[in-house]
Amino acid sequence: MGVKMSVIKLSGLSIFRLKTSSAHRPENRRLGTARAKLVTLFLSFLLLCNLAVKLVGDDGPKAQSEPEQMAITGARILTAAGQNYEKGTILIRAGKIVEVGENIKIPEGTRIIEARGCLITPGLIDAHSHLGLGPSGGVTEDNEMSDPVTPQLRIIDSIHPEGLGPDKNQFLNAVAEGVTAAVVRPGSGNVIGGQSAVLKLRGRTVDEMCLKFPADMKMALGRKGAYAQKGQMPMTKMGTAFLVRQAMLEAAEYKKALENYEKEKRKNPAASPPPRDLKKEAMLLVLDRKIPVHIHVGTADDIMTAVRLAKEFGFKQLSLAHAEEAYKVAEELARNQVVVVVGPRMITYDDQNRLINLADYLHRRGVEVCIMTDADVVQQPFLRTQAALAVKYGMEPEAALRAITINPARLAGLEDRLGSLEKGKDADLVVWSGDLFDVRQEALRVFIDGQEVYRNPKLGGN
Repeated sequence: MGVKMSVIKLSGLSIFRLKTSSAHRPENRRLGTARAKLVTLFLSFLLLCNLAVKLVGDDGPKAQSEPEQMAITGARILTAAGQNYEKGTILIRAGKIVEVGENIKIPEGTRIIEARGCLITPGLIDAHSHLGLGPSGGVTEDNEMSDPVTPQLRIIDSIHPEGLGPDKNQFLNAVAEGVTAAVVRPGSGNVIGGQSAVLKLRGRTVDEMCLKFPADMKMALGRKGAYAQKGQMPMTKMGTAFLVRQAMLEAAEYKKALENYEKEKRKNPAASPPPRDLKKEAMLLVLDRKIPVHIHVGTADDIMTAVRLAKEFGFKQLSLAHAEEAYKVAEELARNQVVVVVGPRMITYDDQNRLINLADYLHRRGVEVCIMTDADVVQQPFLRTQAALAVKYGMEPEAALRAITINPARLAGLEDRLGSLEKGKDADLVVWSGDLFDVRQEALRVFIDGQEVYRNPKLGGN
């Protein structure tokens, strides 16, 4: 009849292709065309029936109205929420944790991953990084050095999701070591560097990855050599502190001008607003306690300057980065509920003012501690290595786990979604080959929002 059929295999389905033979007679062309259309309609009907069976059958993906359920079973589970399980199960549905525990009833049709002999932890969170902003020692996107006060800058405008420089796989490398979220911050070249963001390490664009923005305002105390070389303020530590105070007071004046304008507008609709000022608008986020403040410090005097500023202007929350001399004022930090983000501990131990066991020292004195990489200073895949060093020098493993999971989540104001394996939280978790702080062990599988984003090549498969 002048019609030929060939079969193409595509994802297990047989798709029929219709071809018209060049040998058929011209007088039969209309008949052949009609027959071809009928066959095409018939086979299309069969194909749709086949797809329908795949949607509702046990061996195919579930319909969109029924989100896939997954259970990871048989593993030791560290929840970072106080309750751990030796042979536990995590039940996940629609990207959220449905249940965690032992002897959990697994619903029929659930996809099961057997993880006997493995360890499961929450996804790791880096509380302070410069991920995607450029390589250490090279040209980076984290410091706008044209002005020492730049609160209006937004770090999300500098992040490249695939990384920059020679390491094009910064995000993938971090995920492969169990890091599922990171707080990405401006650098410390300026007194006020700009606004930070919390990213989940999946997605093609920063907009897809961004979980929270702005997360906080990044500041940095101490001397600013780059500006001193220009003969420009700040040339001293007191100049640095002055610029913070000046920015806060200017924001307060701007707020007053906006309030006066609103009052005047009620009397006179033609009243003109004050000129828009993006710097002062950004500082209003701090003044109005809408976002916390995160300050880079090193010495004890800079630490106490940060505490004074927080009290003076009523910061919503104060956290400190590095804070190598925090042990000298640990009691003051605990009393003022200051969070210290410790690290990285792989640069040098030569400075007599550094304590190798700083994380443990502060933790034992009631200071909430997070551990960071400061990536790209230390590569982000070494986050758990930083925590392992804290354990080596005295920190309890459970405390070290919390320092890279729930504590950073709390610092970011996301403890209701991240940082621990609990019912209702995002299904961000890592399956490890063994003990978390044994650096010989590896991440086998990493999940973000219940989706597998990394599988160790040693496991094989797709």
